[in-house]
Amino acid sequence: MWRIVKLIIYFYLYQVLFTALFTLPEIWTQLMNNGGHTDGFTGAKITITATCLALVLSGITMIWHLIHFKYVKFNLKSFGEVSGKTMVLSIVWVVASMMFANLCCEFLNLPDYTQATAYAMSRNVLGILSITIMAPLVEELLFRGAIQGHLMRIGVKPLSAILASSAIFGVIHMNPAQILFAFAIGLIFGWLYYRTGSLVPGIVGHFINNSIACIQMAVMTQEEINIKTIDWLGEAPTYALFAFSFVGMLGMFLYLKKHLPAAPVYTENQDLTI
Repeated sequence: MWRIVKLIIYFYLYQVLFTALFTLPEIWTQLMNNGGHTDGFTGAKITITATCLALVLSGITMIWHLIHFKYVKFNLKSFGEVSGKTMVLSIVWVVASMMFANLCCEFLNLPDYTQATAYAMSRNVLGILSITIMAPLVEELLFRGAIQGHLMRIGVKPLSAILASSAIFGVIHMNPAQILFAFAIGLIFGWLYYRTGSLVPGIVGHFINNSIACIQMAVMTQEEINIKTIDWLGEAPTYALFAFSFVGMLGMFLYLKKHLPAAPVYTENQDLTI
């Protein structure tokens, strides 16, 4: 348990340290140059760029931390061990699950406290890099690899390990609109890691999920983003999409469960298969 707590502390600590390192000097410089006042738009632009840079560097540092202190070990041969068919089917399952989970969150009408920040990041090169590349790598290595993988290797039942890592993954987002979605999609990534023994399907699925969200925010206005699917399409098409995504999600899960090879045996000294 302490191992998991330490990892979460480091996960936040690196973000806080790099954010303070890059944002505070920028804000201080602006205040000094403008007699204690900062132009709102310019200040916000500088701050979001500094924040995105901090997230990229904290992500790189967290990956180094996980590898250097041997929370994860790489077995590079495993890159070719996940078949193309498995990858394609996994992606279809992830997309169907994304649609279903997103509609569930819309129906619950959960508040989104980080939308403005995410919207600004999607219009910043470093923000796009942070959302689409760094987040999938760091979060899959941490939550599926270092946490779920560790739990399974010390004898925790796979279902319990998947539920625990997904719950932590949801909670760390600290945003009501994201907690349920992250938990649900974490279950998908966790099960894929358990059955394939590789983080690659989860990383690719995570990349697709974040990229779609990033593209939506980049091409739409904030007002358009706030419009719910049911208001865009109408009730009947939305409920049809809800049913279709549920059937697709369940169908792909049952197919993968039946046709994927048996889950590998996880042992305490085993290298992390990525």
